[in-house]
Amino acid sequence: MRWLVVIGVLVAMGSPARADNELANWLVGPVVGIRLSGPPNDRTIIGLEGGVGAGPERLNLGFEHRSDHDFGYLEIDPWYILGGTFGVGMDDAGKASAVLGVWEGIPIADNNASCTGWHSEITLAGGYRYTGVHELYITLKAGRMNGNVCFD
Repeated sequence: MRWLVVIGVLVAMGSPARADNELANWLVGPVVGIRLSGPPNDRTIIGLEGGVGAGPERLNLGFEHRSDHDFGYLEIDPWYILGGTFGVGMDDAGKASAVLGVWEGIPIADNNASCTGWHSEITLAGGYRYTGVHELYITLKAGRMNGNVCFD
């Protein structure tokens, strides 16, 4: 299961996600968090998430390790005032779960000197989601963005 998620993220990173839409982007980065429910042992969550977006929607593929279990997921993350997460995932024991949550993010480094064309982007996001257990998480992602937008 783990290698399927890793291959999927690598394919998403290398694919030309160059839609002719403002704010087309691809981003990838680590996910860290804490598990709020489930067994009382180790509550740490660490993983990797990446995907592509066009306008206010993103499609992400991710993997996380928590409490001696691996969990892979596919989600769509639309955004309007507040982001939402809707997806499905499966752990290393074959147990499927919905992936549902809310999030918010901000650009923290935006190399958009001309405000047009493809440029580097770094974002920070955090939120709550349910993946079979309740989680609080943050993610720092880096990648490329294409759009006629300036963040001043």
